[in-house]
Amino acid sequence: MARIRTIKPEFPQSESMGNVSRDARLCFIQMWTLADDEGRLRGNSRMLASLLFPYDDDAKDLIDDWLVELEHEGCIVRYVVDGATYIEIRNWLIHQKIDKPSKSKLPSFDESSRILANPRERSSEDQGPKDQGKEEIPPNPPSPVGDEGAESSASQKPVRARKSRTSFATFLADCKAKGVKPVTSYRPLMDYVDKVRLPHEFLELAWDVFRREHSDGGANERRLQADWQRHFCNYVTKGYYRLWVCKPDGSFELTTVGQQSRKFLEAA
Repeated sequence: MARIRTIKPEFPQSESMGNVSRDARLCFIQMWTLADDEGRLRGNSRMLASLLFPYDDDAKDLIDDWLVELEHEGCIVRYVVDGATYIEIRNWLIHQKIDKPSKSKLPSFDESSRILANPRERSSEDQGPKDQGKEEIPPNPPSPVGDEGAESSASQKPVRARKSRTSFATFLADCKAKGVKPVTSYRPLMDYVDKVRLPHEFLELAWDVFRREHSDGGANERRLQADWQRHFCNYVTKGYYRLWVCKPDGSFELTTVGQQSRKFLEAA
């Protein structure tokens, strides 16, 4: 259930917001309306995409990247309790002062529940009580000095240099100029492939679909990304294309979509 929240004027000048993309900032602000009075909300990414970006068909494929950006900046923390994913907005009770706050019905975060790999979970809506929040003197998250997620100035993280966003064609050209393979040189992806024993021909198939989608004439040819390798890694680890399924014995097999994509690749 959505709630009324407020934004302080200094929010746009926050350094931590300058370290994330514009889409991540919008996602962050909109999450406040779903958070309960203790700053918690359900964290299923597809559910959030449908609630926060109902008119953007590509949001379901992009929202995980935005959440990763926000988590890296210390704006949120994601965690799992009993198989369900949740989000807690950091420093919520400092930044959002609410009259007569209602106790959260969602489980609280602890380090043992932190998400290390982003699992999928069943989608469900936040059923917390409706309340109109009111903010006073404390600044809204993130704070204007860029210390979002920090308890004191001593624990502040150094500001990271923000990567410029480029087209897929520019990314491929840069890889070629540097003699870098766009897929197999990305260690997090290859570690995942090795760990789950995903067949390399399936990875090649996913790359072909991804490449066609983001190249000239593809559905997302105009998309810009700061880190194309990480973006593709998310597509693989989340199974966005539904090219394969994992069987009970741990082996993989192609779905109907995967078989069709393989035929297209072989015919090319």
